[in-house]
Amino acid sequence: MTTQSVQQQAVFPDLPRNQPLVDKDGNMNQYWILFFQNLVAALQNNFSNEGIKVPAQTATNILSLTTSLTSETKRGSIANVLYDSTNNAFKGNVNGTWKTFTLT
Repeated sequence: MTTQSVQQQAVFPDLPRNQPLVDKDGNMNQYWILFFQNLVAALQNNFSNEGIKVPAQTATNILSLTTSLTSETKRGSIANVLYDSTNNAFKGNVNGTWKTFTLT
């Protein structure tokens, strides 16, 4: 039995590109209503009064993110900075090498 890896999902909804914002009567299009509802929900889920909410990562996931990529793909990786919740530290990708750093 094979397992599929979970595909990364967008944090914020995509714009309804081929839909007008309002119809001929001035009513907002249902696609845009849904977009704004999803946008507000995403903002509430990902931000707090203190800033961005960083999800906890498992030790296995951190190891996977920092070691399984080649140095060429690390440079273009979306995981350039991650929070290591097991060690309470940030890890950053600098020129293909992962370094631990703290924010002051």
